[in-house]
Amino acid sequence: MTDFELFLSVNEPFAAGLFEFEGASPMIRFANAFKRFWESAPLSPYKEGKLYPSGRNLFTFCNEYTVKPHYSNGFEVNWGALSKKSERACELMRREYDLVAKFYGDPHTVGGMCWTHSFPNYSRVLSEGLDSYAKRVEALSDGDFKEGLLILLDGIRAYHTRCLEHLCEQGAPSELIAALEKMPYKPAESFYEAFVSQNFIYYVDGCDDIGPLDRTLLPYYKNESVDEMEALMREFFRNVDINDGWSGTLGPDYNEITRAAIRAIKNGRRPNLQLLVTKDMPDWVWEECAASLASSCGQPAFYNCELYKQELRQLMPELPEKDLARIAFGGCTETMFEGLSNVGSDDAGINTALIFSDYMRRELESAETYDDFYRGLVADIRRVFREVADLVNENRRTRALYRPALPRTLLIDDCIESETEFNAGGARYVYSLINIAGAVNVIDSLNVIRELIYEKKLYTKKEFIELMDARDPDFLLAAKKCISYGNDNDKADTVGTQLVSDIRDAFDQRDCFPRGRFYPVANQFTTYADAGRNIPATPDGRAAGEPLCDSLGAIHNNDRKGATALLNSVAKLDVKKIIGTPTTNIRLSKKQLYTSLSSLVTTFFERGGMQLQVSCLSREEILDAMEHPENYSSLVVRIGGFSEYFTRLSPELQQTVLERTEH
Repeated sequence: MTDFELFLSVNEPFAAGLFEFEGASPMIRFANAFKRFWESAPLSPYKEGKLYPSGRNLFTFCNEYTVKPHYSNGFEVNWGALSKKSERACELMRREYDLVAKFYGDPHTVGGMCWTHSFPNYSRVLSEGLDSYAKRVEALSDGDFKEGLLILLDGIRAYHTRCLEHLCEQGAPSELIAALEKMPYKPAESFYEAFVSQNFIYYVDGCDDIGPLDRTLLPYYKNESVDEMEALMREFFRNVDINDGWSGTLGPDYNEITRAAIRAIKNGRRPNLQLLVTKDMPDWVWEECAASLASSCGQPAFYNCELYKQELRQLMPELPEKDLARIAFGGCTETMFEGLSNVGSDDAGINTALIFSDYMRRELESAETYDDFYRGLVADIRRVFREVADLVNENRRTRALYRPALPRTLLIDDCIESETEFNAGGARYVYSLINIAGAVNVIDSLNVIRELIYEKKLYTKKEFIELMDARDPDFLLAAKKCISYGNDNDKADTVGTQLVSDIRDAFDQRDCFPRGRFYPVANQFTTYADAGRNIPATPDGRAAGEPLCDSLGAIHNNDRKGATALLNSVAKLDVKKIIGTPTTNIRLSKKQLYTSLSSLVTTFFERGGMQLQVSCLSREEILDAMEHPENYSSLVVRIGGFSEYFTRLSPELQQTVLERTEH
C-alpha cells in the first residue's frame, strides 16, 4: 500500500493529497492536498440566510479528519486521534511536521509562536474575479509554481461547484444561487454580489481576517438601506465569530457601510473592528461608536490614522501613498496593508518582566548605581531579542522551504507576478512583529528600585528582595507610595519612555527572513496571565505568579488621577515606536462614554496616542456575571488586543477585568 493509499484508507484526504505524488515539490504537494480536501470534505449545512458558505469552516471544524489545512501553520494534526487510525500515518505526518523548525515551549512566547495572520486582496477579487487570476497564472512560465496554483484553482472550483449543488439541493433562495453561480469568478456588479464573493473568499482563505470592509464594498454601494446592509453584516459577522475569526478595519473614508458595520457589531464578539480615526471624523461616527460600546462589546477600538501613516512613512520610505492608503489590521490588532502583506503576527514575544526578574535577582546587589542597573537590564533585553529573532528566522526559513501557503500565494499581491510563494517572500510587504509583554510592570518596578534603594536608601539590595518575596506589609506600603506610571508624572513616565526606546532599538539587531525588519507590537490578549505565572514577585507590588499588566495602560488601581492622566502617561511612552500596535485598555462608565468619548480619544491621539480600546461595564455587572454566568452568555469584553465572551475567560482573567479602574 502506498502512502497515498494509506491515508485514503483512513479517510484523511488532505494528507492523502500531500503524499499522492512521491518526490514532487512542496508547491505541488500542498496544492494537491488542498484540492483533495476541497473535493471531499463535508460541507457546512445550509440552514438559512443570504450568504454561503456559512457556519463552521472545513479547515478547523471538520471532525471527521485528524489532518486539516491551516491558514498560518500549513496544516494541523490531532496526533492522538491520528495514531489511533494508523501509527504509520502518524509517523509520516510527524516527519512532515518536523521539517519546520519549532518555536514552542519557549518562555518568551507571550502569545506569539510564529503565527502569520493576513487577509487576501478582497478588493481585487471583487473587481476582477477569480477567472482573471487563472489567466494571470496561465501566463506564467512553466514550472512547479504555475502548476501548483493551477491545481489549487481546480480545488477551489471543485469546492465552489459542491457549494452550489448543496444550495440547490437545500432549496436555497434563488438570489443566493444566482449570485454564487457568478461569484467569485466574475467581477461583482452589485453590493450583494460583492458580499457573496467576500464571504466565499473568506472561507477559502481559512477564516482569518476580513480586511477593510467599508473600503472593499464601497464601489458596489448603490444606496442600499443601512438596515439591509446591517442584516448582511450581522450574518457575515456570525460566520466570523463561529470560526474564531479575527479582525476587520473601518475608515478613514466614513460612509453608510461604516455605519452599518458599527451597528452590526453591537453586542458582538468578532470580528475585532478597528476604526481609523481622523481629526475630522464626523459626529455621527462617534455617536454610533458610543451606542455600540454601551452594549459592553468593546467594539470598535480606535486607531490614530495620521500617526500610523506618519510613522510608516518613516519606517518604509519606499512605501507609495496608494499602498499606505491600504493600511488595515489583522490578527488581534497587527498593522498590515490590505491584500499586500506577509506579517509574522505575532511571530514571537519578549517577556520583559521575566527578563527583568531574572536580571534583578542576579545582578541587583552588584549594581552600584541605578544607571548601572538599568544599562545591564537593557543589555539583557538585547541579548534575549537576538536569541528570539534567530529562532523566528529559522522557523520562517524552513517554512519557506517546506510549508507553502497556497491560498495566500494566489490571493495576495505580488506573489503571482514575482512567481514567489507567500512564505518565501512573494507578498509586497514582508516583516515580522514581536510581542512585548510586561513593560508596564518593569516601568513601575524600576521606579520602586530607583526610589527605595538608590535615592532614599531605605533597604539594602539583599533586604529589598527578601522583603519583596515575603510580601512584607511595610515593604509593600513603601513600594505603593512610590511614584508610578499612569498618573501623568514626568519622572515616573520618563522611565517608561526610555525603556520603550531601548526595546525598540534592540529590534534593529536583526533583519527578518526572507526580507524586511522586525517591529514591536504590544497586544497581550489573554496571555498576560500565563506570562506572569512563572515569574516571582516584582517590585511593582505584583505577587509571585500573578498576571502581568494587560496593556500599555497602568497596572490596575495605579492610575489614581483619572483617565486623562492615564492617557497622558501612555502618550509620553512615544508609543508610535511600537508600530505593530500598542494596545491600551481603559474602562469607562456609561456616563463618561456618552459625554467624553470623542474628546478623550482625540486629545489622546493629538498628544501621541496610537490606539485605545474601551470597555464599558460597571463593577456591579461584572460581579453579577461572575456569580451568574448563565445570564451573561453574550456579554463581551475587550481583553488585551481583542474582544472575547466574558464567560469564556478564566476566573483569573475575569478578576483582572474587574480590577480595571473605572473612569
